[in-house]
Amino acid sequence: MDTNERLEVRRWVQKAIAFYENSSKEETLSRIADPKGPFIDGERYIFALDLEGKLLAHPFSRRLVGRNLMDLRDSEGRNFIRKLLTKAKNRGYGFIGYMWQAPNSQDELYKTIFFERVDGMVLCSGFYAVEGNTVADMFMNFGPYGPC
Repeated sequence: MDTNERLEVRRWVQKAIAFYENSSKEETLSRIADPKGPFIDGERYIFALDLEGKLLAHPFSRRLVGRNLMDLRDSEGRNFIRKLLTKAKNRGYGFIGYMWQAPNSQDELYKTIFFERVDGMVLCSGFYAVEGNTVADMFMNFGPYGPC
């Protein structure tokens, strides 16, 4: 796992929470939904859910805003939104991972999301695993006897 990426997505969510605390829920959701807004940085962005699974704001998936995503599953059948919301309700924050199609690609990659609950909504941001980022992937390049 990439510790730096985990720290960055956590900071990114904290930035959105700080904005919310100094403005309003409506203003925060409006800024999150803006594809040219302050909560987009390269491939990193914020999205927001309510505690029942409804997508409140997303800068790129506007057609899903207002829909309940509670039963959404990843390509391996994991109900990751339900898991995220259960953790958000019980603990208030955390990380989850799931398989998801990378933007502008047909490839499904492992995505890690950090989320934090604030006043009835859950703010989230994540990152995709980079190929070759695991020990198993490194050894696959050396054949059956490893790096001799």
